[in-house]
Amino acid sequence: MRCSLTNRVRERGPRGFTLVELLVVIAIIGVLVALLLPAVQSAREAARRADCGNRLKQLGLALHNYEGTHLCFPPGTINARTDNPNDPNGRNGGGSVGIGGPWICFLLPFLEQQALHNNFMKIVNERPEVVDWFGNGTYAATPIGDSPFKAMSCPSHPSADERLANGTGMEHLARGNYCANYGNGGYGQVYTKNPLTGGLFGNHHKLTMQDVTDGLSNTLAFSELKYRLPSATGPSTQDTRGTWAYGVMGANIFSTRNGPNTAVPDGVWGCRNFPQLPIQMPCVQVGTPYTELHAAARGYHPGGVMVCMGDGSTRLYSNNINLVTWQALGSRGGAEVVPNE
Repeated sequence: MRCSLTNRVRERGPRGFTLVELLVVIAIIGVLVALLLPAVQSAREAARRADCGNRLKQLGLALHNYEGTHLCFPPGTINARTDNPNDPNGRNGGGSVGIGGPWICFLLPFLEQQALHNNFMKIVNERPEVVDWFGNGTYAATPIGDSPFKAMSCPSHPSADERLANGTGMEHLARGNYCANYGNGGYGQVYTKNPLTGGLFGNHHKLTMQDVTDGLSNTLAFSELKYRLPSATGPSTQDTRGTWAYGVMGANIFSTRNGPNTAVPDGVWGCRNFPQLPIQMPCVQVGTPYTELHAAARGYHPGGVMVCMGDGSTRLYSNNINLVTWQALGSRGGAEVVPNE
């Protein structure tokens, strides 16, 4: 009998997991995943932020190489209209003078994009309304502005292949994120020519290092913008913000009138309001004479926006930065004392 019982125990084999034990193991694995996932996401965002900073640094390096060659910074945008150099409108390819090339087009040779710059100069030499012809089929063999440009794209921004199409001749323009600093005022020359309010760039005028009396390390050169993700609200195709080859406020130009990622609406031409989180791109339409156009720096980095200073250094500025400090960083000659924030 004793031998028979022993054999039965042996025949049953090793004891398996009970249902309760299995559920406990699954719960422990779930907790570990929940603990690790934020760390993984944080590491990925840290890598994207470092990549963003590197791309901004490349723009800063290109800016200084341009200055070393031409002894000035490029204009924020060319606009040869003598009656209103702040007018951002296209001319529907009609042949009259319209908005010309923006700052990024002048930096292309210093970003190893000579071929793209040649395409730009071809349009400049043939058309008085330059940006109208960006993305136009007439120049399909020598395109510019119709495709995403890595040097102008933040890796933390959700990707979208939707183009700008606003009905004024500027169609099929690709989106992008990086933007030039027009100071703490607005789009008009009344602000950008004044060192108390103007930044490193302005409409149809060029600045030198000597004009930046606050110091390049205390003055913003570039930051980032959001563009609308595809949506029928608006529609998103008609929102001008975040368009890398279009030199208008909110497209590849920003001001420090309001703080980073502010809930205060941008005042832009081509507004398609979308204030809902997490996109948070509120705006109001601002029209002629366009001097009061303004757009805040906006981005998808948690807690703030990346910037490139005039000296080429990069950093993240918090959404909670003191507005007076942020505005001081925007101006080139305000003589403010900028605290370390």
